[in-house]
Amino acid sequence: VHTQASKERSSGINAEYGDLYPFYRMRFLLCLALLGAAVAQMPDPAAGSRTFLYQLQMGLKMWVEEGSVFKPNGMGFSSAVSTGASFVKTDICRIKHPVAKNHESAILGVACKAAFVGLYEEKPQCGAFLCDLIETLEGDAPLEFFEAFLGATTDDDAFQVIEDHIFTPLMEWNCDCTLDVLDTFMGCKSNMGEAKILSVNMAGLAGIDTNAPYQKGKGFNAFWSEFIDTTIPWSSIRTVVDRFTANVCSNDNRGDKCYSYFFDTVTKLYQWYMKSTGLKPAGRSSASRKYDSSCTTFNMEVVATGGFTDIKEALVNKMCVDECSGLYQDTLFGCCTANMIQDNELTGGLEDLATDLKDLVVDTFGYSEEEANAMFSLYMGYATEALGMLRNPTCDNGVSYDMIPCGADARDGEEGEMSPCAGLKGKKKKKCEAAEQEGSGEEEEGGYP
Repeated sequence: VHTQASKERSSGINAEYGDLYPFYRMRFLLCLALLGAAVAQMPDPAAGSRTFLYQLQMGLKMWVEEGSVFKPNGMGFSSAVSTGASFVKTDICRIKHPVAKNHESAILGVACKAAFVGLYEEKPQCGAFLCDLIETLEGDAPLEFFEAFLGATTDDDAFQVIEDHIFTPLMEWNCDCTLDVLDTFMGCKSNMGEAKILSVNMAGLAGIDTNAPYQKGKGFNAFWSEFIDTTIPWSSIRTVVDRFTANVCSNDNRGDKCYSYFFDTVTKLYQWYMKSTGLKPAGRSSASRKYDSSCTTFNMEVVATGGFTDIKEALVNKMCVDECSGLYQDTLFGCCTANMIQDNELTGGLEDLATDLKDLVVDTFGYSEEEANAMFSLYMGYATEALGMLRNPTCDNGVSYDMIPCGADARDGEEGEMSPCAGLKGKKKKKCEAAEQEGSGEEEEGGYP
């Protein structure tokens, strides 16, 4: 009956409009399509067209609209990503289900699935983080970020969008969950061989070579099970993650998180980069105007073309300018930096991790010693030298920097009297300390025997 009524209405329309009906119908559908495209189109960049921020915004807009990861309108995954995301979501999100949580996981196997169910029941935001991440990326959050970033008119606004939408939520989760997730996986990784994702059949469906040369005759499942369980240097990774998390999640002397201090540092370095390269900023810079402009201008040609020694010498010369030392002390050498630099467990863990990774690529994947040294040893040597400089940053002209960890204060004596040199920097502090030492010597000479 419904079909017959539809035919009768169509016949009536055709009788009234004749051959023009298909034409008007097509025009109407075309208008709807254009209207939908206009509504779904990403907004244009709001920053001035001559600014560097405009270039960043335009690059983001073009990346989204090409549809490689997200749909061109920014709402949901593209077809190229959605299949894999749906597979992971369907498998992992069963951790939350009251019945399906007891089912086997193709990705985690039996033991690790049970371990993460246990973590989810104790800390929901940690145990089901991968499920929550996919659901977030499938939802409105990406589009909200894209629109907010494209709508920023100043550099400060753009950094605020990044901090609010990405950086702070990520770091809050990092402080709450990273170690718990890592420890949970390390406790069950020996059973990863039971996960179907490591089976030959599933690997073949994914187009993965199941008989690669680096397997050295071992079966696909046996090789990767062993690789995950014992080949990856988990001990070094655990040390680095533990100490990094402890440092960035600690409080500075104002009670703010250290990760906020490092974000502010990156923001200022961006402003210095803009100034040094001549790129046009968007809006007025929030950088301090208490210091000469030369303090925030660097020779980028040395950075681009020079070797490590050239870059090191250029930076040392810059850091040894007394008039700029206060700016560098506040921006680069705060107590959060001191926490990281003076954490011997962290620096030792990084050195161990670099050595372990070098051995891994040589022993497992067949790289030569020379190739491995080029990848790890050379840059680890640079990092070690740089850390040595930062632990005690002093200059021949007397300029120095305080590397005082957060929580430590500038108090002297058993009764905790404030040092008269506290708060001074550079040459002024050196002169004050020399005068204090000289005065102390005079007291000793003229004091009690």
